Amino acid sequence: MPSVRKTPYYTMDAPLFRPRTWREHCGAAGAVPIDTPQTISYARRAPGEGSAPLPLQSAKPTAEQLAQLRLDTARQKAADEQARGTAKRSAATVEASSPRAAVAVVELDAEPQEKLPEFDLQDIPGAMDKIGWPVSAKLARRWFASSKHVYNDDANSVQPFDDTLVTLRWALRYGSLKRRFDELVDEKVATPNAVREIKKKLAAALRARFGDEKSTRLDLDTSGELGDLRQFHNTWEFQYNAVSTFDTLDGLLMTDLSGALGNFNLYAAIGRVAVQAERYFEYTTADKTKTYCADATAIVTHVYVYIKDNYSFNDKKGSSKSQYLGHWNKRDMILSYTAAASDLVNTDKINSQPSNIEKESINWDYLLHQSEVAKPVDTRNGFFKKLLARDVYFPVYNRSYNEWREARGRGGDFMVYSKPELIKLKKPIRIKLDTQCRPPEPM
Repeated sequence: MPSVRKTPYYTMDAPLFRPRTWREHCGAAGAVPIDTPQTISYARRAPGEGSAPLPLQSAKPTAEQLAQLRLDTARQKAADEQARGTAKRSAATVEASSPRAAVAVVELDAEPQEKLPEFDLQDIPGAMDKIGWPVSAKLARRWFASSKHVYNDDANSVQPFDDTLVTLRWALRYGSLKRRFDELVDEKVATPNAVREIKKKLAAALRARFGDEKSTRLDLDTSGELGDLRQFHNTWEFQYNAVSTFDTLDGLLMTDLSGALGNFNLYAAIGRVAVQAERYFEYTTADKTKTYCADATAIVTHVYVYIKDNYSFNDKKGSSKSQYLGHWNKRDMILSYTAAASDLVNTDKINSQPSNIEKESINWDYLLHQSEVAKPVDTRNGFFKKLLARDVYFPVYNRSYNEWREARGRGGDFMVYSKPELIKLKKPIRIKLDTQCRPPEPM
């Protein structure tokens, strides 16, 4: 039987007394791609779905797809037999002149198999728990258990949301998020653009307060508006710092934060503001009126910082390619290429070949030019058996979740908020506001 060309894959390893690493499995230790009509199962009933009759497998290939697969398999088999015949004839010819000559080896791109171990998309949260991603698992379970809902890509629109599963303190444990947090609080909140945004928001609030004759204080505390996080965000947010998946990594390894959110933003919103005001009357003798005015300086002493992101599976509009989310089974996840290492290809770090990628030789050219393997793979870690449930992994994409949603009628996208944390600024932001005046009144 012809051999199958194995593909490199990457696992997240934590060797004793050594940094956590991406480990490359390549060459003879690589994975075997599988040609199969079997897909990820969408058959398991979703939480709260009800008791309607279930199809055996919602992602079952169509008759046309099966026919094409059989045709491709037959063509591949014919080509393999022809190649083997050619190789044997060539070998026989060579052997006649040189008995020690080697026989040519035929390699396939994938191994045909009709049946693989079953894997349901809802097995992913359990695998997340096993690899130490409990928050990722909780977010995924919420999505599966929610009513069908598709995010409309409008960050300011009304959406279902969760503010309990992700906390800022939890997120700050990972990667370089603390650095992104410090950048936001120590630098970006006081940029010219941020100050202009603060001034615009405070001017509106000050006008309302100063125009209220019963209000004696102009100081501002936004804590009373935290009950509606969407409205609070739209009203008081003035600056953000973008966080990439790379910022969430432990060295180069994906973390629970990577699995939970990936790319997201840290936001700063106005928290507490002291207002210093010089109050006075302007008198107009012509119409015998007086106008009560104030020249005010706002001093922002505290800001609220929080995470806000959408938990959805929308692909980029206009793109025919769905985002790859790794190869999964019931136990864990592997990558048929590592996005983390790929990110280094375009940086000077590649020249030093990072020590936290364990390798005999990382194939950087492969990482730069290769897409993921869009087939199930068998890592074949056992010595004698193949297609073991622990070794077979299915590729998962954004489209996998969207297909599941259509098949099951469940699956709800939602916004993720961390509860805003009040942060005292090391250096308060002083802003001179425009003069505020009440309507003229008789002297």
